[in-house]
Amino acid sequence: MPSVVHLIRNFLPPMTSFVRNQIMNHIRYEPSVVYTERNESPFFNEISSKYSTWSPIGSKHGQWLCDHMLLFAPADRHRLVKRLSETKPGLAHIHYGVEAALFATVLKSVNIPSLVSFYGHDCTAFPSRAFGIGGYLLRKNVFNNPMVKAITAMSPDMENDLLALGCPAGKIRIYYHGIDTLRFNRLREYRESGELTFLMISMLDPKKGHDVLIKAFVNAIAQTSVPIRLKIYGKGELEGELRSRIAETGTDRIQFCGSVQFGSDEHFSSLMTADVFVHPSRQSANGEKEGIPGAVVEAMASGLPVITTFHAGIPYIIKNNETGLLIRENNIEELTRAIIILAGDASLRKKVGIAAREYALGTLDIRKKEAELEKLYDQVAGG
Repeated sequence: MPSVVHLIRNFLPPMTSFVRNQIMNHIRYEPSVVYTERNESPFFNEISSKYSTWSPIGSKHGQWLCDHMLLFAPADRHRLVKRLSETKPGLAHIHYGVEAALFATVLKSVNIPSLVSFYGHDCTAFPSRAFGIGGYLLRKNVFNNPMVKAITAMSPDMENDLLALGCPAGKIRIYYHGIDTLRFNRLREYRESGELTFLMISMLDPKKGHDVLIKAFVNAIAQTSVPIRLKIYGKGELEGELRSRIAETGTDRIQFCGSVQFGSDEHFSSLMTADVFVHPSRQSANGEKEGIPGAVVEAMASGLPVITTFHAGIPYIIKNNETGLLIRENNIEELTRAIIILAGDASLRKKVGIAAREYALGTLDIRKKEAELEKLYDQVAGG
């Protein structure tokens, strides 16, 4: 069986849930994992119980260099080169362009062909970091590295971002990794009356658009006679600001529920007891964009009608008014209207939710996408 080594930073959910899926669902390739930051998490325990996991980092100084300078300490680099030379993987799959800027030069030195997957911030916010040094590192270490044989973009929108950064067009492949849709495909009751729950699950950072959602939801409460409630789950840098915004609304129909562990009973319960999922993604002030938000695909697979935006890769998985409702970024009026429309139309909620589930199960499942990925591995390993 051919081998592939996955190169990542850490195992922290939810950002690495899609990496976990790619590792755990291989068909013809035997995976191993090299990481630079140890984190105790369910993902680490699960992956390390089945596959080889290893880190070259041997000191706090080496950890600091990786995290802040995107450099390996000489001893750590030596350990990594020795490990890769001994294990001789057929190819390497580097997750995130940021990590590729660190790992790709080592792969070049040991002559291992590699695939690099970009996911969003690594081709939008990272390139402008430190007055453009991020973009310089991508061009120098990744895009023009002869051992980087292919670079995946999650959508044509991301492909355009990579081209604008100087990535050779011939290296780019459009590939979306998918999710384990079967975990989310559960029997759903589509309520026709009574209080309706709108749900958002995401990291709490600027590109998610929580401020827009809160304003729109306050407007919707005032403009519809349907009893609606909004539940927000997540953790991140904006938690304090989010709590303040909710308190300032003066309504008890908007609730911040704290963080939720991916794949937990609470996670699935929140999806199955909701009536509509909302995710108003946008480009943040520093230029950061989404790829394709996993939470949106999970909601679709669970049969929820989704309200989201014409942003990044989202329009490539949602057809407006068929498998979801799309609005323009930062548009409070359009979001208010979409909330009111779905709140007042039970048949539309059911129709869109069922169509979203069918599309997710048929097109976005990790098992189908994994077969595509391994065909790409064949091309990379074959030169």
